[in-house]
Amino acid sequence: MNSFFKHRLVSTTSRIALCALMTLSATHTLAQGLFGGSVESPLPEITLARTVVAADIPTPLQGNDMEALLAQAASGQGLTAARDAATREFSEQLRNKLDAALRDFFTDEEVPLGASNNSLTLYNFFDISVVKQLSGLKNNGAHELERGNLSASGDYHFRLQGPSGQVLLEKRLDIADLRLKGNYQIKTYSNGQETEDSTPAELEKLIDNLVTRVLKRIEDDLEADSLRNIAGG
Repeated sequence: MNSFFKHRLVSTTSRIALCALMTLSATHTLAQGLFGGSVESPLPEITLARTVVAADIPTPLQGNDMEALLAQAASGQGLTAARDAATREFSEQLRNKLDAALRDFFTDEEVPLGASNNSLTLYNFFDISVVKQLSGLKNNGAHELERGNLSASGDYHFRLQGPSGQVLLEKRLDIADLRLKGNYQIKTYSNGQETEDSTPAELEKLIDNLVTRVLKRIEDDLEADSLRNIAGG
């Protein structure tokens, strides 16, 4: 066979092989689309609603003037103001930390965040109570030292709603099951020096642990594939 015919034969064979390869690739791609392979529906957009928090937490007391504290307790005004301020701060910290954690989570999942007519809306609710339990009280003359424990109970739930307001998914958690614990100490000086109370810092640590443990319990429900299935269903 001369070189011309050899070249034509090789060229024709190559074209046939290339066409077969392209046909196989196209068939494979079509099959993936038909049978649920890598061709996936787009991820839904998520809107994060403002977290609703109802909290009952220990009220910090500043100073060690017992007469002043008793007067506050008798009037109710000083204690109410302190309780309201502490509750607002706790609620805002919890709201902001959950919002930041959810945004990081959805960013890692490549789920778009925004607010449009087609987005799903995620609502979060906390009804939480934090209590102090005294474990020890010492007085050495210079100061009085109170030590104790913090524990949390209550309810958390989230609700995922569709664009028209229909509930697509709901889940509840018993906060007591998350086993949130902390330790606090209050040092009250007899010379009038300002009281040292670790309760606010311990409450912030408790919030961090609460957000971490809640997210761990709900992350499977809100991961990208779960949201795609929910939106497509």
